[in-house]
Amino acid sequence: MNFERLDKVDRILLSAEDSKHLDDWWLNIHEGAFNDFRPVLEEGVILQELDPNMKYDQAFVKAQGLTPQLHLLYFKQLDDVRVYYEIYRSIGENQVEHILEGIKNYAELKSNLTINTNNRIDLKKEHAVHYLDAITSSHIALMNYMELYRDVKERVSFETVRKKVTKKTKNGKKRNTRPIKMVVYNVKIPLTPVTDEERRAYQRMKEAWTVRGHWRTLPSGKKTWVKAHVKGNKEKIEPNTYHF
Repeated sequence: MNFERLDKVDRILLSAEDSKHLDDWWLNIHEGAFNDFRPVLEEGVILQELDPNMKYDQAFVKAQGLTPQLHLLYFKQLDDVRVYYEIYRSIGENQVEHILEGIKNYAELKSNLTINTNNRIDLKKEHAVHYLDAITSSHIALMNYMELYRDVKERVSFETVRKKVTKKTKNGKKRNTRPIKMVVYNVKIPLTPVTDEERRAYQRMKEAWTVRGHWRTLPSGKKTWVKAHVKGNKEKIEPNTYHF
């Protein structure tokens, strides 16, 4: 696994309480199929505190021996309907364990998974799809939430972080050091009822949404810059500034 990229891509911070509020918000504002996908970020890592008693049924929690912990969900959009995921969990200071990776097709609702059979939660194949769905449902909701409230700083705030990354050779020796820039988003979901105005804004957003500029890797390995753009019906986009 490419653990190094977890420290290089944009990240989103979400507490256990906000994770639960996000689920409630999504259920209250969303209508129709749950595969509506509006990715405002095409690649990043979600650092999500999870209380398994809030997320899963008690039988699953007991069977898997789940405890509150920090999960890392790396995502990268492959095309308009497929997203590549890697799921990790924190097992100590600056240490993560790879649990599974997979590609999820949101048009056909299919998933191709590879499980780390040595994972410490002893995740079985028969539970893997449920586990992936439970984790990635937050990704769908979060992308919609960040788009809808992108101009509300009390809900979606961010800062640009600059850091230096040192590459190492195969024998562990340090090689070159280069500066990188990443954006850290802090998402807050208040426990307040969804208003009719918010529902109308969400319906308008579903017809057109903005995508932040990003680098895309072509099949040849070459990287090309994709400018910020609008997807869907461009005439329906709200006349405000996109900050992501």
